[in-house]
Amino acid sequence: MIQIHTSKALAADLKAHLTEVPSGPGAMQWYAHRVYILRRKCVVAMEAQSRYAMVFTGLTKPDFEKFQQLFLDRLMREALSICQLDDEQSEHLAALVMLLGESVQISPGSDRSVQAHINDVARELDWMAHDIGYLPEQASHEFNFGLRVNQMLRKRKGDKDYFYPLEELRGFWLGLLGHVASRPDNVVPLH
Repeated sequence: MIQIHTSKALAADLKAHLTEVPSGPGAMQWYAHRVYILRRKCVVAMEAQSRYAMVFTGLTKPDFEKFQQLFLDRLMREALSICQLDDEQSEHLAALVMLLGESVQISPGSDRSVQAHINDVARELDWMAHDIGYLPEQASHEFNFGLRVNQMLRKRKGDKDYFYPLEELRGFWLGLLGHVASRPDNVVPLH
């Protein structure tokens, strides 16, 4: 399960998809916020543990109507890109991402620590867009921007050391893939 917690600004755009659910203990937790950059709506979504950010730029009303699918598609593509696996392992990882994304819940909510990191990413996107004069509008360009911000050192409250979000999320996906691969064939996962 994936839970996306939205800021008040983004909740207004996703009101048709909002549900009131408590955080699930086994769910992947994401926080998302909408900002305006170059007078266009942009969304920064950040995974809570790794602080990995995905950026969506120039979103329109139809994009918000299919945001869950847009999010899942991007999550799968980015997971495959950052893990750089062979074809067989990539198929297994894609299946895991889709299994995790079978249930996507969007609800209002925030986390001050994650929001501070989201604000950093939004400022960086704003600075870059004003510097080059336009927003990255293709998914591959948004991913390339994300690569840059996900390779910047971050720190969570309570952590002793700094970390790179890209390496943290990559480690999560590879660990999940390894865990599933090491499970005996006769064990059926319970959901």
